Amino acid sequence: MDKWFKLITIPLTAMLIGSIGLGVVNPSTAEASFTNYITRSGDTLIDGASTFRFVGTNVPLLMRSWTDSDEVMDAIRSAGESGIDVLRLYPFEVKMASDPEGTPRHVTAPGVYNESAFKIFDKIIQLANQYNVRLIVPFVDSYNYIGGVADWAAFRGKSSSSFYSDATVKQDFKNFISYVLNRTNTLTGVQYKNDKAILAWQLGNELYSTDSWVTEMAAYVKSVDANHLLADGGYVLAQGIKANALNDSNIDIIDPHLYLAPSETLTKLTEWRNTTAGKKALIIGEFGNYSASDVNQILSTTQTNGTTGAMFWATMFHHKMGGWYFPSAGTWSYLRYPGFTSGDWAGESDIINYMRSYSYGYKGLSVPAWPVATAPVLFPSDSVHTLSWRGVTDAASYDVERATSPTGTWTTVGSGVKDDVTTPRQHTFAVPLFDDTSAAAGTAYYYRIRAKNTTGSYSPYSNVAGPVKSSSAIILDNGGTGYTETGTWGASSLAGSYGGSSRYSSTAGSTATWTPNITAPGYYNVYVRYPYHLYSATNAQYTIFHNGVTDTIELIDQTNIANGWRLLETVYFAGGGSEYVRLTGTGNGTNNYRADAVMFEPQTFGDGFQNNSASNWTASSGSWSVIDDVSKVLKQTGTGVAETKGGVVYTDHAMTAAIKAYDKPGANSSSGILARASSDLTSYYLYRINYDLNKLQLYKKVSGVFTQIGEADFLANPGSWNLLRLELKGTSIKGYLNGVQKISATDSGLSSGYVGLRTYDQTAVYDNILISPN
Repeated sequence: MDKWFKLITIPLTAMLIGSIGLGVVNPSTAEASFTNYITRSGDTLIDGASTFRFVGTNVPLLMRSWTDSDEVMDAIRSAGESGIDVLRLYPFEVKMASDPEGTPRHVTAPGVYNESAFKIFDKIIQLANQYNVRLIVPFVDSYNYIGGVADWAAFRGKSSSSFYSDATVKQDFKNFISYVLNRTNTLTGVQYKNDKAILAWQLGNELYSTDSWVTEMAAYVKSVDANHLLADGGYVLAQGIKANALNDSNIDIIDPHLYLAPSETLTKLTEWRNTTAGKKALIIGEFGNYSASDVNQILSTTQTNGTTGAMFWATMFHHKMGGWYFPSAGTWSYLRYPGFTSGDWAGESDIINYMRSYSYGYKGLSVPAWPVATAPVLFPSDSVHTLSWRGVTDAASYDVERATSPTGTWTTVGSGVKDDVTTPRQHTFAVPLFDDTSAAAGTAYYYRIRAKNTTGSYSPYSNVAGPVKSSSAIILDNGGTGYTETGTWGASSLAGSYGGSSRYSSTAGSTATWTPNITAPGYYNVYVRYPYHLYSATNAQYTIFHNGVTDTIELIDQTNIANGWRLLETVYFAGGGSEYVRLTGTGNGTNNYRADAVMFEPQTFGDGFQNNSASNWTASSGSWSVIDDVSKVLKQTGTGVAETKGGVVYTDHAMTAAIKAYDKPGANSSSGILARASSDLTSYYLYRINYDLNKLQLYKKVSGVFTQIGEADFLANPGSWNLLRLELKGTSIKGYLNGVQKISATDSGLSSGYVGLRTYDQTAVYDNILISPN
């Protein structure tokens, strides 16, 4: 079923900060938890001497080539600690002719494979062993969401159907299978074909395969890997269970997908079980878009009729910038552990509880309480209104505490705070999760948080973040001074509305305008706020008129990053009554555009490039230009060293920038940021991602001579956005990656200078560059 859219020598003065789950792990330290491969006897799967049955889930975003290592950790740990012990991945990606530049894929041409993407799979397998989770892995997709059978054929100029018949295309695919099965995991030192965490390979996802192709490919897989089971992968709802698959000794599992009306499910489950009885193991490879009671009935039926396993479509995991990857699309809910009330319109909490109950029930165990969460990571912040953190496994909510000293005394300013915010995949900045509305203007605060599970047990405390000085932000609420509207609007009291109320309209051309009448010219972060509703507009158009220029922001999906402040851009306001932020309805329909509040918060300097200009930057080398990559970004395409500088001379400051590399063509291909740079760029601090060496590196350059002063491991993937932050205060230098401190160093060589951007032998893009006091 097409469900994808229903829904990447160090001086002693330097100190390396731990990077759990991010770096390359010494193979000798890798954990292996499984004693046995899963085998088959007739229609029964066996783990050693015991029958193996399970409840599992599909995790479609887990094996994407842009996925972050910490996100992989969250997905696998969440499953393992919840009692879900089998995960099915979505297939390997294949380059498509329609792919935008810089799109990462596992396969880029016949025999050409993306090492960075496969290192993410290495990490998945390593963590699956660590958390006792088995994996089902399909080789290819029938569709073109991430590339599939048509794209394999297109490599050779053939039609999609040729995938199953053309000898050259089939050999290309066999070569790929051989590469996968024989690959040695760079983190564990174990070949994939010898790793017990893999429950089964699958020929593909919902394939319209021919009998001869299945026979040929199944025999080939087993000739290379005799250790693992093999699932058919045919599209059973369209083709039925084929006799060829039932009688093929190289096929172990029949894995239909269940997307039928509830009234038809029990009959079909019985039919499939009867057809496979005594011959092959039956696993319901996907089922979803059902109510909680329907899920209970499906799991009950599969438990009693001898079906080996059933796998829900689908579960999501925390986004590295805060919040979660999309948990719902239309009427379809994607599950987030341990379940949230915001997803209970689709039975999220009940479905998770049913799945845990049946999973433990298969083992003859009672369901344990949710484990105590590990300590969350609180991100550095420049505003008391936009505190954010990386969510942790098993957390139902968080408590936020504040103090005027890093050692306390601490006061709770937020209790039971949820992080159930949907974050877009390509989001390039920390997602605000808590607004400290009680902070006194002009006061500097320190913050810490701790997670709470469903039974009220607390995690250890996070790191302490701060000081964060409460500035005099300008907040314009709907209906107040500075707010005007045209067209047709109604009043709403949706939860999450700033001040308790908001406005909505579904009429094309309706506008809502916030005019701040700024009296202190300068740079400001512009944030918008809107309450969450499942059917809010996904194409809200915001424009910012400032300093005589109109910036048009990319269309905003108002079901994402709701109930808190969302950064639009950092711009320069000249002051006066003519500057504004405007929301415009772009089309008729039943989905509502939501107008709530806008916040203007002073900032030292910033550039989001939404005015389609790089005028704030002076390039000394390379080829720099503003392009579209979801939104406007600054792109560098030159080879060798490429540098550009911006801003004015700063002393103590923090610089933040989002970076996405498109490639890593050679030795030390890297992209990063510059601080305290001389005007001729012969001296500066450089904090960069070295995509070739999988390192974060901090250098000092003085009169053209580089000295490394810090380094940390990082599994760096081209095609994935990463947020670098460099904090400089006196001789102290701290380097962050995606909100997590990775490097700390002390150096007195450079005391002030410009900021800048630098790439080396790499095409890369930059976005959301911010300079703030430190």
